[in-house]
Amino acid sequence: MKRSVLVLLALLPIVLFPLEGLAVSPQLEIRDTVAIPPLTVDGVRISELSGLAWDQDEQLLYAVSDKGSIFHFRLALVDNRIKAVDPVYAAKLLDLDGCPLGKGKRDSEGLDVLNAANGRHGDTQLVISFEGTPRIVRFTPQGKAIAQVNFPGPISNRQAYRNGNKELESVTFHPRYGFITAPELPLKGQPINRHTLYSNKGQRWSFDAYPAENSGISDLATLPDGNLLILERAWSGIFNPLVVSLRYLDFSQCSKAGVCPVKDLKTLSSLFLVDNYEGLTHIQGNQYLMVSDDNNEELLRTALTLFTLDLVK
Repeated sequence: MKRSVLVLLALLPIVLFPLEGLAVSPQLEIRDTVAIPPLTVDGVRISELSGLAWDQDEQLLYAVSDKGSIFHFRLALVDNRIKAVDPVYAAKLLDLDGCPLGKGKRDSEGLDVLNAANGRHGDTQLVISFEGTPRIVRFTPQGKAIAQVNFPGPISNRQAYRNGNKELESVTFHPRYGFITAPELPLKGQPINRHTLYSNKGQRWSFDAYPAENSGISDLATLPDGNLLILERAWSGIFNPLVVSLRYLDFSQCSKAGVCPVKDLKTLSSLFLVDNYEGLTHIQGNQYLMVSDDNNEELLRTALTLFTLDLVK
């Protein structure tokens, strides 16, 4: 989304559309939202956050920015309220040689974490997806590249994408399927309203995009039940609302061909929605967080929102 357009958005209430017409569904409720100030930490300004991941062992919340930076936060939650989110570390992402990522290679978007709940300290790895040069790379928590994750098929081909700003916004690690990612918008030659998920083990799953023009995948999260939480965002011009949708994909409901139904859990929509949500993560129990990108504009904010998701069967 262009920054000049986002700056025109005003502060009006978000319209919440409840789940309707579904016999069985997880229940999602938004609980709290706070703004993260644009502070400078270790020489890096907190801005343009696009991905989140929670490290249970280290009790740290990680975030990446569109400018190739990593942030660590200490988080305090009390009774489904965000009491504190304090930055404690920031750094530029480094390549395998220890050099800052160059232009065209530093647009970090999606984030997940490995070894974050195994009861051991010091073995965490971050997994980050990129636009510009579409790829997924494992990093240390301090931001040093370890190795690239290889994916079979078209998503490794930069020319397969509709444009350089519609590439790999999301990544999640699944205990059965490995790393899963998706182009923000479907690849060239594919229906614009039909998303496809890709696993590094070769599996693919497809589903209908949320029924709003240009609804793209901003993030994915593997749920405790082994299914997926999908964050989509749609923008089609200043006279149309920004639509953010949270959706649920149950792998057991997918056909043998990988065609899947999805359930819409919550939709945030307004002509003047300032909070441009791009990242999400599971914290503990039924608690989750999502974060918005302020696009490095003074009139916008970095919103951190806590919501609960009860996996009712």
